[in-house]
Amino acid sequence: MKLEKPGAGLPNIERLFIKNILVPAVRIFFTWDIALYLLKREVRLISKLVSSVDKQSLQEQMIIDRVFAIEDDSRRYSVNMVLEHLNITGLGIMKVISTLSKEEEMKQDITIESVKAYENAQNSIISFTKFMKTYESFINKLPKKHSSMTKKHPWFVEFNNFEWSAFMFMHTFIHRRQIEAIISKLKEKKIQL
Repeated sequence: MKLEKPGAGLPNIERLFIKNILVPAVRIFFTWDIALYLLKREVRLISKLVSSVDKQSLQEQMIIDRVFAIEDDSRRYSVNMVLEHLNITGLGIMKVISTLSKEEEMKQDITIESVKAYENAQNSIISFTKFMKTYESFINKLPKKHSSMTKKHPWFVEFNNFEWSAFMFMHTFIHRRQIEAIISKLKEKKIQL
């Protein structure tokens, strides 16, 4: 099955829903603490999901049906690749939050292509868990001011430092659902064998 190229984007209806409904709702109802609490919950859920899968299966790429907010190219991932993507993206988001919190301009362009998984490494869950502890510590120490400086997400709108922290949760939530879909496909495959 041929998938679209990395960075091809989301279906227009999804992109508009996220941009015009989800992002404004987050701006109204979220706080720094809520975003971090929900992110930590997602990390626990992901850790539990991954612990139920053998190491070899964690590296097996499966083509899944589209999951909300996952572009076509990302449908052929392994669990380890999703975790790698979360690490790469998380490091980038942490850098953006840090820069915007200092009211500095984030000059580096953010591209979808630059955060794609490429290694499918066996230790992805260890790296993911370690990074998330670093991120939690970073957010806990960060002054909780909303920056006036912003950086645009490639698909959506300009986010300030706080909105990027809320996006960190949303992004992890979306990819947790992707992990669930991959694990479901792995189970289907085992049943068929």
